[in-house]
Amino acid sequence: MRTFSLSARIFWFLLLICLVFGTGRQSLAGDSPGLPPRPQLVNPQRAPQAARILSQVALRYDPGMTSQARDRDFLEKVTLAKKLLSINQLVDLRRQSLALLNNREEPSWETFRNLIWPQGDRVGVLMNVPVWVPSQARRVPAYAGFEKHWQTVGLIQPRPSGYIWFAGKLADINDKPNYRAERLQVEVNSRFAPLAALFLEYIFREGWYDVNKRVPLVVVRSAEDTWSVSAHGGPVLAECLSFADQESATFDPVLVQGYFESMAELHHGRHVPASNHRLGLAMDLNDFNYKKDVVDGNPNAVSNALRHYNREAMHRLDARNLPAWIYKAGKWLGFRIPQEWLYTGFSADWPHFDVGTK
Repeated sequence: MRTFSLSARIFWFLLLICLVFGTGRQSLAGDSPGLPPRPQLVNPQRAPQAARILSQVALRYDPGMTSQARDRDFLEKVTLAKKLLSINQLVDLRRQSLALLNNREEPSWETFRNLIWPQGDRVGVLMNVPVWVPSQARRVPAYAGFEKHWQTVGLIQPRPSGYIWFAGKLADINDKPNYRAERLQVEVNSRFAPLAALFLEYIFREGWYDVNKRVPLVVVRSAEDTWSVSAHGGPVLAECLSFADQESATFDPVLVQGYFESMAELHHGRHVPASNHRLGLAMDLNDFNYKKDVVDGNPNAVSNALRHYNREAMHRLDARNLPAWIYKAGKWLGFRIPQEWLYTGFSADWPHFDVGTK
């Protein structure tokens, strides 16, 4: 039988201790199975202050937390985030951003994103956020640029700008028990990042505790001038609801299978110079362009129909419609929400949340 000297036995014992404790530290530092994905900056070294604040305002995931406890935790973290950012109102971020731009003739995210805050953080950051997506959803890259037409962005794909999720079947979209937890990647202003992360994580966390409150955030648009997915992917089919009119509270929709020459027809947009999107201080949640062969195509971003004020009914019809509790949470955080402003006739931009203008 082979024997080991005392020094050899000590060496192997110490090596075993190192392996055990090293493995423990590694599992604690990593994403352990069963734990939720958390918001994080893709390149935290570009905005260390934002990354530090984001970690300080992370929401709790205690076992068995009640909805009341979750709301209290959210409100406490909102207060802490504003304190750490040294702001009283969210509109302060708009004023600070315009001052950093130094009154340029036409504010552009493509210019602004590369500037540096006095604290040393880069303005434009890419952020991973937790979202619920339908079981068959697939990831689609998005692009952005300082262009006048979204078709240009879709064709030339000037610069990657995160990604979205695509799910074409309404039955899959409404099948909440089979949703899966994923991450979505979106650009934001680094001083807005902790607040945006809080809001999106709150929405995700509600679904973590309650399957019925899972909302599929498959598209989040935040910071860009003009935005689109690729126009080179070929035709795509996507189901949409169509209603009897464009103004009333009437429901009883019909299901329409929309045919699009490319996915860019469905996922695109351009913002006016005064938009908070060009400052990285706004979010559109589930922003679509179902315009073909539908009436008040649901869930289009802009509508003047009274039915959209019944958020719970709209959400039951198509889970991508945001339920009322999301708007309530937006107000708790301090966002300007769609019900508070009209910009074309009586239309409201339903998925839009921003810091306001005054």
